[in-house]
Amino acid sequence: MKPRRYVTFYILFALVAIMISVRLVNLQIVNGNYYREKSDSRTLRSIELTAARGEILDRNGRAIVSSRTGYNVYILSNRQRTDEQLNKTVYNLFRTVQSASSGIASIIPVEERNGSYAFTVSKKDAQKWKTENGFNKKDSAKKVMSELISRYNIDEGEYSKPDCIRIAATRLNMIKRGFSITSPYLFAEDTPIGEIAVIKEQADSFPNVSIVTQPVRNYPYGSLAAHILGRVGMISAEEYEENKDNDYNINSHIGKSGIEKLMESYLRGENGGGSVEQSSGGYSIGQNVEKAPVKGRNVSLTLDLDMQLACEKALSETIQSISASAAGAKEGGAADAGSIVVIDVNSGDVLAMASYPSYEIKTFTSEYNNLLKNKSNPLFNRALSGTYAPASTFKPLVGIAALEEKLITSDEEILDTGKYTYFKDYQPACWIYNQTGGTHGYINVSEAIRDSCNVFFFDVGRRLNIQNINLYAQKFGFGQKSGIELSGEEKTGVVASPENRKQSGGIWYPGDVCQTSIGQSDTLATPLQLANYMATLANGGTRYKPRLIKTVESVEGSISEESAPEVLEKINLSKKNQEAILKGMRMVVTEGTAQRAFSGCKVSVAAKTGSAQTAGSYTNGICIAYAPYEEPRIAIACVVEKAGSGANVAQAVRRVVDSYFESDDESDIKTNVLTR
Repeated sequence: MKPRRYVTFYILFALVAIMISVRLVNLQIVNGNYYREKSDSRTLRSIELTAARGEILDRNGRAIVSSRTGYNVYILSNRQRTDEQLNKTVYNLFRTVQSASSGIASIIPVEERNGSYAFTVSKKDAQKWKTENGFNKKDSAKKVMSELISRYNIDEGEYSKPDCIRIAATRLNMIKRGFSITSPYLFAEDTPIGEIAVIKEQADSFPNVSIVTQPVRNYPYGSLAAHILGRVGMISAEEYEENKDNDYNINSHIGKSGIEKLMESYLRGENGGGSVEQSSGGYSIGQNVEKAPVKGRNVSLTLDLDMQLACEKALSETIQSISASAAGAKEGGAADAGSIVVIDVNSGDVLAMASYPSYEIKTFTSEYNNLLKNKSNPLFNRALSGTYAPASTFKPLVGIAALEEKLITSDEEILDTGKYTYFKDYQPACWIYNQTGGTHGYINVSEAIRDSCNVFFFDVGRRLNIQNINLYAQKFGFGQKSGIELSGEEKTGVVASPENRKQSGGIWYPGDVCQTSIGQSDTLATPLQLANYMATLANGGTRYKPRLIKTVESVEGSISEESAPEVLEKINLSKKNQEAILKGMRMVVTEGTAQRAFSGCKVSVAAKTGSAQTAGSYTNGICIAYAPYEEPRIAIACVVEKAGSGANVAQAVRRVVDSYFESDDESDIKTNVLTR
């Protein structure tokens, strides 16, 4: 029996072997050419599947920046392609994808001019570009283009000069971006669906082109908080060298500025991988996902979306109102830029930070040249980088310093004589004397703040001396970075001093302490510094580090990291002294320069306005404030360039106060309804 079983087994094994052999003969010999052609006609091209970046949320979990699905256009390499075919593909893409031409000037700074070629940048920048790209410094634009046209076999008879520039720029950039069989070239991002439809419908005109759906950044509020949020862009050669060991490649995107750059390691997800199936003719057949990408982590900011919207609206409309209604340029008719910062008095949380004018992050690349040429400099973050003489908003600091050093008391009165005659060779006057020939008479520190009396603070500042003024200025955060997370974009400002004057090549005179006492001289501060100074004074002397980052979520969505308020300085202010200063600021609102702006305000506000003359004979307007007066919650600083006066600026601060407490009332109503 056993031998018969073995025989049966051997017979079955032999039959299977014969069947396999027949199949192999059929595949390799009988139909070998057919299957070989089919195999050769299809090629898999690896592509990276970009992970969606994490969302940037406001303090209440509302998305300020998110991601959505977009269509990216890739050019794939093919062994059978020729320069002629590739040039034609690039040409056809430019004719179809309207946004693609916007970045050409950054690759080749050349344009057609009077029937020839000319550089679009300065001689110095052109020489730098030529050196970086292997050309002779003396080469003309015509010679550069002639070499590129020859290098890439571009037919000048078939293409116009602008077309030759576009094709040459793309071919040059493809080389820089490592274009190869294994590395496709990203031609255009977030391409409109209508243009994608044309590419698909006219596939014969677009060999070696693949459409890949990938996440792109979405900005539901347009230009909102553009200077804070920052942008994402294609990695540069320098950035790639710094990050290539962190799973970045030459075609990766990376945070370029603002929160996008600061929180890159959190917002950036984990890219996946896939492949594009391509025919021998270069046409895309299909797309496969081999490793799914993992979305980045969400980051919550301290910003309040409603407050940010309110601040940006108040700032832009106030600037437009001032410029439209002013009697002349010096009175505010030239107002064109500014900033508002709102801080939580009791934590240092930045609730809003607006800079005007601003820009659309989405169109940054296409509008970059126009943004650079704009005289109002919309790319400049005035809240962090703009430095301004604080003018009379500095007087409360000088007042509190004199009280704390016991050089005056809260009840002591000083006579405003119109002109300050202590120095024989320098006798500055009070603003009221210059305007009317009058004086403020005998006034105490609260009244001096209300009336913004220069002579009072000339005398108090002289008693303090410049060293003590600077000591308190530093305690309140002047002349140093605030510590906010975007410190790389922040200016330190300047505290006026003999040492600083000497460093700048000037001479310090004893009378300079007078101008320093009223916020002029060399003292400069950012709007953020002014807001934090106001918050510190309002809360009794605790200077917090301003913060923008509130929490970071884990991949699963739970809170994995949370920041906490950080105290940078604790100034042990006397309650009585603090009250004397804040009383004066309250009187600015009820009786002084801010009375008109805050008339009828439902919330008690304390404020100080300032008017700072600039080198161009214009006057910047400044207003710092906090509310409510009795129980401080928010501090605000607003600066408008060329506003004419601080009183003009106070209207923007009023609108911000109204917005904050109106939304606060609405929240209370909703809470009460829910808890009934």
